[in-house]
Amino acid sequence: MAKQLYDYWFVQFDFPNEEGKPYKSSGGTMVWNEKLKREIPQGWDISDVKSLIEPIERGVSYSSDEILDTSATPMINLACFSKAGNYRLGEMKYFSGNIPETKLISPMDMLIACTDMTQGADIIGRPILVSNEFEQYTFSTDLALVIPKGKLKMYLYYTLRTPFYHKYIRPFASGTTVKHLNLIGVENYVLPIPPTGIQSKFEDTISPIKEQQSKNLNEIVELTKQRDELLPLLMNGQASVNYHLSASFLSSLILYRDQYKFYDMKETIIQTVLDGMRAVLTENQLDLLTDVTRKALSECEITPKATEEEQRNKENVELLGAFISSKKVEGCSDKTIHYYKSSIEKLIVTVKKNVCDIVTNDIRCYLAEQQEQRGLSKVTIDNLRRIYSSFFSWLEDEDYITKSPVRRIHKVRTDALVKEVLTDENIEVLRDSCQELRDIAMIDLLLSTGMRVGELVKINREDIDFQERQCVVFGKGNKEREVYFNARTKIHLKKYLEQRTDTNPALFVSLHEPHTRLTISGVEVRLRQLGKKVNLNKVHPHKFRRTLATMAIDKGMPIEQVQKMLGHVKIDTTLHYAMVNQTNVKMAHRKFLN
Repeated sequence: MAKQLYDYWFVQFDFPNEEGKPYKSSGGTMVWNEKLKREIPQGWDISDVKSLIEPIERGVSYSSDEILDTSATPMINLACFSKAGNYRLGEMKYFSGNIPETKLISPMDMLIACTDMTQGADIIGRPILVSNEFEQYTFSTDLALVIPKGKLKMYLYYTLRTPFYHKYIRPFASGTTVKHLNLIGVENYVLPIPPTGIQSKFEDTISPIKEQQSKNLNEIVELTKQRDELLPLLMNGQASVNYHLSASFLSSLILYRDQYKFYDMKETIIQTVLDGMRAVLTENQLDLLTDVTRKALSECEITPKATEEEQRNKENVELLGAFISSKKVEGCSDKTIHYYKSSIEKLIVTVKKNVCDIVTNDIRCYLAEQQEQRGLSKVTIDNLRRIYSSFFSWLEDEDYITKSPVRRIHKVRTDALVKEVLTDENIEVLRDSCQELRDIAMIDLLLSTGMRVGELVKINREDIDFQERQCVVFGKGNKEREVYFNARTKIHLKKYLEQRTDTNPALFVSLHEPHTRLTISGVEVRLRQLGKKVNLNKVHPHKFRRTLATMAIDKGMPIEQVQKMLGHVKIDTTLHYAMVNQTNVKMAHRKFLN
């Protein structure tokens, strides 16, 4: 609807005149513009984009360790652009670094793509409007923020989506595989400018439509997610229709998205008919035709003809959904489920085959491209290989395929790097840098227990047993275990809790009101800040866990007990965490072999 209105007003120039009739079709005066090389309505002006907007702002640059799966500031990135240049939900990253105020954006702000890796430069220079999924976002350095002056946002948004603009902007993108846009091209683009009244009317008409569209899309995504979670439970007999939802509401979850799409299709058909008859019918006849057509279509169900690609995508989604359901039943965490789902989806989208038709070479080529183009490490590539192996082995077990294509892809050889641990000096320097009792208590608890950061943030005050110097944590797979802390940690924890005035049951909370429970990203960011303060790089929660394992083995603790302390299922995992001090190796050599 919005696109059709833009085309009607600003391409055909049939915006409503003073009498409410189409301007150009009703004989409105058109004048030749030499710069645009075409006619525009009398009284319209022309301008370059630079004069219509605030200075363009590029997004934040970031390192990989500042990107998280959740629990940080949502960051719009290049993956949020579909190939058609539309906004894609569910592709956001989460940025944990410092964000200048100029890099913070809100729903319905306009971003353009400054980088493009598609073969035909499909999205370079194209705009998107930020979804209202969250209240605040940041955006990556691959994008740029465009803030129009006055009531020109919607007009400029649709102007930058026209084929004319896209043809114009492509030469301003340099590069072969990865194209980078020179923003001068955007700023110098010349376009016709309607009078203020027409600008305002178009803005006031379209803005509510786009905002509602964004809300509808978010609702569709959420309802689809609920549907995908509930249907496997119903099919497996794990839930009844009265378990969470009535049967009627469950049906609405399933049909809502399709009904919305069908309604949009009906309106598209109506507009197509009207456009075809506009030259031979009067306005009254067109109004009557609209009413008759809309009434006739209201009694019909419109089912779009599925293309081969749509059918393939449907089958792939169904198989992936069934696999993800099996992983949920197995007890995998939400984070693991998300990693599996996103990794497999990217493979399917890239290969563009039915998953049952994917062969070994398809996966090999995909992994090689990912390693080359995205610079993924060998460890990450092997993680992807293991995920694909799990998925295709499941397809094999369920008799969808005869043999998994991943069988012939062997484990990736990774470099056995010696990971750093914190020295006694590092630990004392960190402690001395802490100005808050919370921070020193947190450092001591991590170091003395070796618990995971995900376990740390779940602990409540009541979980601490000061008398026995122990507490209960919930590890991976919600496995419960006891961990133990030393006397120093006990003292610092007590001091920290005694000075707290809030009522939050969480053990560690934010320093400022409303004193909310610390998140994983909150702990990571705080430790990183403390490390930078004393010139210690890469200070993160897991480093304390690795340090404890190393110290325990160095001091002679049996590896089985270290395994139990860290909550590992397999002892091989424990050995990966522990590093034997090289000095001790040297001393042992002299003792036993000299």
